Amino acid sequence: MSQDRGSVELVDVTKRFGSMVAVDKLNLDITAGEFISLLGPSGCGKTTTLRMLAGFEQPDEGFIRISGEFVQGVPPYKRDVNTVFQQYALFPHMTVAENVAYGLRQRHVPRSEIAARVTEALDMVKMRALADRKPRQMSGGQQQRVALARALVNRPSVLLLDEPLGALDRKLREEMQIELKLLQSQLGITFVFVTHDQEEAMGMSDRIAIMLDGHIEQLAGPETVYEHPSSAFVAGFIGRNNFWRGVSTGSGVRASDGTVFVSSSPEERVAQGAPALAAIRPECIQLSSTDPDRSTNVIAGTVAGVSHYGDVLQYVVRTAERDVLALLPRQGAVRLAPGDTVWCHWDAAEVYQFSAEQADLVIQDPAAEAAPE
Repeated sequence: MSQDRGSVELVDVTKRFGSMVAVDKLNLDITAGEFISLLGPSGCGKTTTLRMLAGFEQPDEGFIRISGEFVQGVPPYKRDVNTVFQQYALFPHMTVAENVAYGLRQRHVPRSEIAARVTEALDMVKMRALADRKPRQMSGGQQQRVALARALVNRPSVLLLDEPLGALDRKLREEMQIELKLLQSQLGITFVFVTHDQEEAMGMSDRIAIMLDGHIEQLAGPETVYEHPSSAFVAGFIGRNNFWRGVSTGSGVRASDGTVFVSSSPEERVAQGAPALAAIRPECIQLSSTDPDRSTNVIAGTVAGVSHYGDVLQYVVRTAERDVLALLPRQGAVRLAPGDTVWCHWDAAEVYQFSAEQADLVIQDPAAEAAPE
């Protein structure tokens, strides 16, 4: 197999629909055999990017190479890629085996070879026993496996997946995430996975491209985008954060409610006196029923709500101007009840500091949905 087979390169790729720029000078290199996710909110350009890789759309500017070959103007069926969609688009009148064999028949693969390759593909997704069933006789998870087998049977160098788990219930979706990642590792095929679900991307990807307004905000491994977000948008989109507006003090942020944040390693340097944002992840907030007697990185409030999530307790603390969300491990956590006075405090190493440019994208009460009526 060629060393480049499965590599993907997008250089200054731009796609417009009328006056709307869906993808804006996007640059992305994907290594052969990598599992990469395009993650972002609706309208960020991730699906348009995938459609350009598949050949369903053509870039207006820039170029795309797949396995070292330029693919501008090359139709989908001539590209060394296959696509799995959220709606699996199985032929209802065909059996599982016939659905999987369809692409091979269209390519005029010999009948004897078709049978062997269909069996091989069904074995990959553990569906050989259901080869004679029709789609209506199968669950959503089983149909998803058939759609995967149909895409893999052509032995593409790149598999494109457009929110393929979106139609499944939560438990089945979590099971399929594990199976997909294991399958990708075993096959060594490049997976380009489009999703708006951060947990899917975090759990399966080697790298995540977080997209906003047609460009990539950050491209890194799951741990890096979580621990070291490059912008306020990334910090707000990956996981949850408590955000405060304020002004940079040079060593941190003085919030509009008077809370003073000191950051020992800010992700973004902000000039002293400039508008800034401070952020703390809920799991980094500690709660005390007594005043910790400190002037920075602390805020007092009242417990407004408590929720139980297995081994985690979620507290909503109502302060003078906002609600603060805190997540504590059940084991050894201080037990508080609604109405209790409490102090939220955190370490300087846990404080994110950003410029205020993206404030309108991330400033919302992170505990709004969890707060009691």
